[in-house]
Amino acid sequence: MGCQKTSERPAVKREIKVIAMVNGEKITVDEFEQEFSVLRKKKGIDEIGEEGQLKTLRKNLLNQLIEKKLLLQEARRLDLSVKDGELDDEMKKMIAGYPSDVFQEMLHTKGMNREDWREKVKENMLIGKLIDRKLKGNIHVSNNDIDSYFKSHFKNFSKPLQFHIVQIVVKSQEDAISIRSELLKGGDFEKIAREKSIGPEAEKGGDLGFFSEGQMPQEFDDVILKLKVGDISYPLKTPYGYHIFKLVERREPGKMEYGEAKEKIRNILMKERYDNAFKNMMVSLKDSAKIEIKDSL
Repeated sequence: MGCQKTSERPAVKREIKVIAMVNGEKITVDEFEQEFSVLRKKKGIDEIGEEGQLKTLRKNLLNQLIEKKLLLQEARRLDLSVKDGELDDEMKKMIAGYPSDVFQEMLHTKGMNREDWREKVKENMLIGKLIDRKLKGNIHVSNNDIDSYFKSHFKNFSKPLQFHIVQIVVKSQEDAISIRSELLKGGDFEKIAREKSIGPEAEKGGDLGFFSEGQMPQEFDDVILKLKVGDISYPLKTPYGYHIFKLVERREPGKMEYGEAKEKIRNILMKERYDNAFKNMMVSLKDSAKIEIKDSL
């Protein structure tokens, strides 16, 4: 008697849920939830966070995804493109100085593989080209603008506390402790940084230049603020490795002269005008777009 063949059910095609349509292009629920998961982790909000806070976060994220879709559509309309060589060069710059395992872990945390990341970098470069085309050449700040701003905001311009820092970064705590011991015995910081540091500034002897208080990550400030000139810090662990800092020079805060404030003011005014121009561009793109929200947040 022959064996009866068990009938197999055909594979059920998974439904792709859509959260929004932008000029006929989909933003899927999967895409949204992946981005939302990364955003929550970045802001330190768990899944049972305050309902109003989560709703606001979701609403803002959806708006960002819609705006990104509109910008990419506008870039394509203008026939802007990113060549493979440009993309490869940008990716090399972005991963320079990162140990391979640290970089892979960063991608994993964001729920991406290398190809996903490559596509995101390409999209960001395309948006950058669009902004260069439509905004940057049209934004100007004159010397008269800078003079007026300085006179009306004079009290705001003071030189912050600044630190000149050099650092050595290594992978293991054992190496960091050994190197710190060598430095305390008079070892040449610049030479050791060039030979052993995995930081991108190693070729400059670990020189990070001058930083203002609050300009570096808080965990760096917490260590550096306690150093006196010439001091070598205890190793500080971060996702990049173990950092050893040396304070080369400390500049105390004080009032800025016009010449010192001029570039800072130019940057402030440029940013204000850029932000306004960008906002106006987005309003224009949204006004002429067909945007449908398919799923409630």
